[in-house]
Amino acid sequence: MFKRLLLAVGLGLLLAAPVRAVDLRVAVVQDVGALTVGSSSDAAVIDESGQTIGHLPAMQPLTVTASGNQVRAVNVQAGRLRIVPDKPDGLVFIGSRWFRGAAEVYASANRATGLNLVDLEAYLYGVVGAEMIASWPEEALKAQAIAARTFALYNWTRRQNEAFDLGDTVMWQVYKGAEDETDSVRRAVDATAAQVLTFKGSLINAMYHNNAGGRTEDFRAASGSEEAPYLSSVEDYDQNSPYWKWQQVIPVATLRRSLGLIAIGDLLQVKIAERSLSGRALSVLFVGKSGSQLVKGTDVRFKLGLRSNFFEINPSGAPLNALTFDGHGFGHGIGMSQWGARALAALGWNCSRILKHYYQGVEVQKEVF
Repeated sequence: MFKRLLLAVGLGLLLAAPVRAVDLRVAVVQDVGALTVGSSSDAAVIDESGQTIGHLPAMQPLTVTASGNQVRAVNVQAGRLRIVPDKPDGLVFIGSRWFRGAAEVYASANRATGLNLVDLEAYLYGVVGAEMIASWPEEALKAQAIAARTFALYNWTRRQNEAFDLGDTVMWQVYKGAEDETDSVRRAVDATAAQVLTFKGSLINAMYHNNAGGRTEDFRAASGSEEAPYLSSVEDYDQNSPYWKWQQVIPVATLRRSLGLIAIGDLLQVKIAERSLSGRALSVLFVGKSGSQLVKGTDVRFKLGLRSNFFEINPSGAPLNALTFDGHGFGHGIGMSQWGARALAALGWNCSRILKHYYQGVEVQKEVF
C-alpha cells in the first residue's frame, strides 16, 4: 500500500508544474500534548532560525512534545521544528496521515500544533477529492479545484500574521493529504493550474457547500455584515442529492437543553420569526410559560445538529413533546453547490459557466495574487 502511494504521488509530482509557487501553512493537528512526525525518505530537522540541527532516517517516527511555548524532541528544544524530506518526492507524516511538502510543529501554552507546509497546487490534490467525489464529471471537479484554490488564496492573503493559513476541517475546507489523491483529481487541479475567481479584480471569498436544497443563500442576508455581491441567491440544480430533503425529530427536552431554553419554562409555541429571501430561518422564536427567547437560525442548526437552517418546524404532541424539522439542503447554502455543479456538468456546462452561475459577476483569471 505504501509503495503504491509513493508511486502515485511521485507521478503526480512529475505531471504537476505549478504556474506560481505559493506555500501554505495548513494546521492538520491542533492543541495536543504531543504528536509524532516523520518522513518517507531521510529528512533534515530544522529549527525556527532555519538551521539544520539534525537528520531523521526514513520512516523513523519523531515524537515532539509541547513545553510552554517550546517544543521538545529527544534532547532538542526549540521554538519550532521542521521536517523536510531530502527527496523532492518524499512525503511526511503528521500523526497518522501522509502529506506532500514538509511538517512543522510549534507550541503555545503547553499545546502542540502540527502544520503541513505545502505548495498550493499540491495542497489542492488533497482537497478536491475530499470535498467532491472523485468519480464525478471532470468539469465539476475543475470547478471545485478553482473554487478551492480561490478560497485558499483568499485566506492566505489575509492571514500572513496568523499562526497558520488554513485548517483541514469543514470549518475551512476539508484536506486529507496525500493518501486520498486520485488521477481524476490531479487532472482537474493540473488543468486549472493557477486559475482563480475574481470580482472587480480582487480574489473572492469562494464559499461553497454540499447542496442548497433548490436555492442558494445570499451572503449579506446570512451575515448581515460584509458585502459580497457575487454571493447572491441563485437557483440550484441539486435535486439528486440525498440531502435535498431531510427530516429530523428533536425531543423538546433535548431542544431546551441544547438551546439553553430552561429559563422560559415549558415550551408552548415555536415559530420562525424571520427568514432570508431564499427561505432560510434567520431567527426562531421559542415561547414558554415563563417567557420567550429568540434564537438565531444558524445556532438552531449547529446546536441541534441539523443539516441546514432551511427548514420548517412542525410541533407534535399535547403537551408539546417534540419538534419535527422538515428541511432542504446540507450546509450554509452560500456560493457553489457541489451537487448542483455535478448536475450542471452532466448537462454539458463547463467549469467556467458553472462557477459564473454560482458566483455572480465574477471572472476566471490567472495570477492575480
